[in-house]
Amino acid sequence: MESKLLKITMNSGSKDKVKALLNYMKSNIEFPKDEMKQKGYYWDSVFYDTDKNNEYMYILLKSEDFSKIMMDESELDETPFRKVYEIFRLECWAPEHYKDIEVLSCFNCKMEFSEQ
Repeated sequence: MESKLLKITMNSGSKDKVKALLNYMKSNIEFPKDEMKQKGYYWDSVFYDTDKNNEYMYILLKSEDFSKIMMDESELDETPFRKVYEIFRLECWAPEHYKDIEVLSCFNCKMEFSEQ
């Protein structure tokens, strides 16, 4: 299993909207789960952080093989989650979008390391 960490710069005051998105996902898990399965990855964890200048959301993604994930979303069989997520992105993501944080190593619960 491969991991990827995204650092997303958020618009000021977005934390409550992140919580609302996560609550929507928990209440309607079949929709994001279906879309993520189609894309070839899933969200493992979501974190939120602030510093004196910005707010950030971090998403830890997992995939069997990131080189094989769906890049063309026009092929996606959309669920109701897509509209909710796109509104969230438009309202909350800062213009610079996101940054992939470099992965050095990943390991599983058996503490078997997978070098990246």
